[in-house]
Amino acid sequence: MCTIHHTVKGTASAPVQLPLIHIVGDIAKKAGSGLGPRTIPDYELLYFPDASRSIYRIGDQAYTLDEPSFVLTRPGESHTYEYDIQQPARHLFIHFGLPDTHQALELLPMLRPGEASVIPVDDQLLVGMMKQILYISYAYPTRLQERGSAMLLTLLTELNGQLYDDPVRAQIKRLPSQIVKALDYIDEHIEEPIAVEMLANRSGWSHEHFSRSFMQYLGRTPRETIIQRRIERACQLLLYEEWSIKEVAYHVGFADENYFSRLFKTVKGMTATEYRRRYNNPVYRNLVPVKETETLYPANRILFNVHVQ
Repeated sequence: MCTIHHTVKGTASAPVQLPLIHIVGDIAKKAGSGLGPRTIPDYELLYFPDASRSIYRIGDQAYTLDEPSFVLTRPGESHTYEYDIQQPARHLFIHFGLPDTHQALELLPMLRPGEASVIPVDDQLLVGMMKQILYISYAYPTRLQERGSAMLLTLLTELNGQLYDDPVRAQIKRLPSQIVKALDYIDEHIEEPIAVEMLANRSGWSHEHFSRSFMQYLGRTPRETIIQRRIERACQLLLYEEWSIKEVAYHVGFADENYFSRLFKTVKGMTATEYRRRYNNPVYRNLVPVKETETLYPANRILFNVHVQ
């Protein structure tokens, strides 16, 4: 039986037992067909890659799979699929068991009865793990429990995190491409004058819709966003470069040093000089700013560091 041992300095935990994979497949059902009602003796994780009008029913609840989604069915749950009448319903699926159910339910609350059944996710990393497990089952079936089970545990852990680690963020839709492109443009032209009307025109949206969308997704107006990103870039330059405050202001699009200083203190609650004095560290030297839209975490910093003695 495959296990993973988790150990933290000063403590020791029981080995984490990997799920046992039973059935793996990738099929496309005819439009208008269905499945069930049925119950299964094990767990089933499915991924529906296409937005459709297919419906997943479990108990008295019905879920329309109108965006790419993972579906989790637990042992003994009566469920039904009613597939879209207009298009085939493709889905990837993995049936699996839990050698230590009590331990698994402690680690992964989403496996408990009554928890979420449909998890809208279009994260290509998670989808890639699902596809890799299917590939291993096809190309290296004798290695499936060794390689695929560990990956399945990771996939389940990440899906569990989508639900419980940050439930507010899990409900936030991804930024529309028009907003991402606007943010990229601001970052790439931070030294230049940037008009909101121009950004709206580049997005293909009306000025009103563009501004409303910024408030909806970012919680601030386009003008406030431009200022915020200029100040954040200034914070980086204050730590990365030995420029004067005037030079920093110029490099983030402010011709008036006094106006920049007033805005900086309003946004950060301290002057630019105080910010540099408080956060200056030799480790920041020779760094360069990067676009903030490239990652889900702040770049140019050490995110986690376990000091080993």
